[in-house]
Amino acid sequence: MAELDNTHVQCTVESCKQQIPRNDFQSHMVNHQADRNQILSERPETLNNAGLSPKKREKPWETAREDEEKEGSVDMHVDKKHGSINPISKARNRINKDLDLWNKLNALPKSVRTPGVIPRLKPQFVSVNKKISTTAVYLSSKYTDHISTGSMDLGWGCGYRNCQMLMSFLERQQEDNEPVIKHVIHISGLQILLEEAWRQGFDLPGASQLDHHVYGTEKWIGATDVYTMLVYLGIRCTIIDFHRPSGLNNAHDALFDWIQGYFENAIKKPESSKPVQDATSSTSSSTIFYLTDQPPLYLQHSGHSRTVIGIEMLKDGHRNLIMFDPGRRMLRSNRKGQIHSSMPIEDLTRDSLESGSPEPSCGGSSNESGSQSDVDPRTDLENITSNAGSNNNCSAGNNTRVLSNYSPVIPDGLLRPVRVDSKTIAKNRQYQLLVLGEVVDDRPIGGTIRWSGEKGYLLTEREREVMKKVTSIRAL
Repeated sequence: MAELDNTHVQCTVESCKQQIPRNDFQSHMVNHQADRNQILSERPETLNNAGLSPKKREKPWETAREDEEKEGSVDMHVDKKHGSINPISKARNRINKDLDLWNKLNALPKSVRTPGVIPRLKPQFVSVNKKISTTAVYLSSKYTDHISTGSMDLGWGCGYRNCQMLMSFLERQQEDNEPVIKHVIHISGLQILLEEAWRQGFDLPGASQLDHHVYGTEKWIGATDVYTMLVYLGIRCTIIDFHRPSGLNNAHDALFDWIQGYFENAIKKPESSKPVQDATSSTSSSTIFYLTDQPPLYLQHSGHSRTVIGIEMLKDGHRNLIMFDPGRRMLRSNRKGQIHSSMPIEDLTRDSLESGSPEPSCGGSSNESGSQSDVDPRTDLENITSNAGSNNNCSAGNNTRVLSNYSPVIPDGLLRPVRVDSKTIAKNRQYQLLVLGEVVDDRPIGGTIRWSGEKGYLLTEREREVMKKVTSIRAL
């Protein structure tokens, strides 16, 4: 690949040799791969071990990325219900018309979802926790619910619950004037969805390792399985592998660096990259608090997964990941008056997170029961901050804002199980991040691995077909 200037590179395909804008280079090469019926592939025994379904995958974690191309086929099949498939149309539009499928994918009851937690975390960083010297905090979109494991999935449901938390965000995003996903899917529906994806040729090595059957079982799922379900639904996502520590004392500095950049880059607006200090913090506080529009991140390690909703920087240079852990049970909001009574009832953070051991496996308790509300999920949070935009891309830069003028009272213990420091992260050797949207690897042209919202969350039919075989970006 020849670098022509700071904005363009030359395609290396002999029959092409076009000057391609740097930001479009990866998608340009994907089109070449599809035309040549070649896709990036993984060795079956490695990538799906990285998916980490511990009860079925007993081989050690090995590196997921192979720096080679293998022959593959991109079969743009004919849909029996809707005729031939246009390879450049959005796959989501076709899939959403499959009523037989969606009738099987029951919605998760609203009664087991806790919306509105993220905006209410602010006091924990700027006023309540005086012992922690926080300099800056970046949190993901307010449109992410906390969902914990229920009594029926205790000990095995964390992968499904984290998938549901990602879906709670996607449910409130719109592209082409429709929600990105119809609704957050119940665990039984996710199991049906995964098996349907396998039947249609998605992640065949993973299907084989789980015996092509998860419905009605307690088999654990991992990042590759969540990737498979999302891609089947036509949703763009990327897996990044951090397969070894990158700092002293087994620290995962590269993981923290990437997550920090993911959130920090979201607040750099075109007109000004200068951060704005939180308007409601006291004059003695130097904490800068950002509520971004970035999607949450799915973080996987051996035996457990969690949802990353932000990062906290401290004066001493240390950093904490801010997470939703489905293994943490939720306490009822009215217990001992823990939540301020003046909060709008529809927006109450129903529970505060219960503290416990720093490294739980999948677990928790809350019943997955109740009726599905007919209220638009995007209205759940209207009394917290302004409505999210409905642009046809997922770029966070133009919609990012510093949260201000909202200071509810939250129990002091809320953040204890949510903050996860680098020492705790160092207890596991390998991690995977599943990221909603596109992640571009600019390292071959002297850049970095970066998140991009330019393409939005929806895959074309061609992109979806190419992504049937799970691939990942190796960070180290």
